Amino acid sequence: MIKVEKNFTDIPTILTKKIREDAFDTNIASSSYCDDKNRYKVGSVQKRLNEIYHLKCAYCEQKLLDAPKHIEHYRPKDTYYWLAYSWDNLLLCCGACNSAKGNRFAIQKSKITYDNEEFCDIHALGNNYDLIEEPKIINPEKEDVLDLIFFDSDAKIYSDDERVNHTIKKACNLNRDELIELRKEIITDFINRMNKHYLHFLHDKNINAFFPDIENFRENCKKENDFYAFRYFVLNNSEIFFENRVLQKIVKSLFLNLKGKK
Repeated sequence: MIKVEKNFTDIPTILTKKIREDAFDTNIASSSYCDDKNRYKVGSVQKRLNEIYHLKCAYCEQKLLDAPKHIEHYRPKDTYYWLAYSWDNLLLCCGACNSAKGNRFAIQKSKITYDNEEFCDIHALGNNYDLIEEPKIINPEKEDVLDLIFFDSDAKIYSDDERVNHTIKKACNLNRDELIELRKEIITDFINRMNKHYLHFLHDKNINAFFPDIENFRENCKKENDFYAFRYFVLNNSEIFFENRVLQKIVKSLFLNLKGKK
């Protein structure tokens, strides 16, 4: 769950077409979402979201190369039916996070209801709605919570922030077994490499042998890669994942050394 850079003024043209306006009017007339063709699900919108999200789920950050790519509504379309085609309400999501989130949208203040908003205005309502409702779930397109996210040595995610914790535990279940295993694969591979170098280091005291794998881990810590939040956390808190005190110091110092050279 990292901040995603999205241009809210660069709206896909297809979302402004009359056929969407007609669908919007139908939803308004029935006070419910009743678009049986799901007209927000179109190729050009999917393509744009794929690019913006680097083919990663907005919440769990797993890559969706061959997995189903869901166009998810931050505010559920069944409740906020007038926002079904709103560009600032559409995210890219995996099926599991989409299912976990469902139609739930917990808020801390007063719930918004439709108030004669025009079709031409639906793409820019989110910020004002956020002020009125104060949603409990994080919006990755508008909030940077990277430094509020933590992991334990078993690669389980948690936070001391109430809203981030709500998103992790209640909204998206980001400690699903498959997610923990995928995160553990990243750190286990790294730990094994460091342990191997350490065994040689005990004999030859050659610290340089660590550098290629240290640098490779840092190079893979990019926002476009899967589980960036986890990689970022390891990069800055590597000591949590190593039991050997000497190895803790070596890895941490080498990461700091590389950071100083960037």
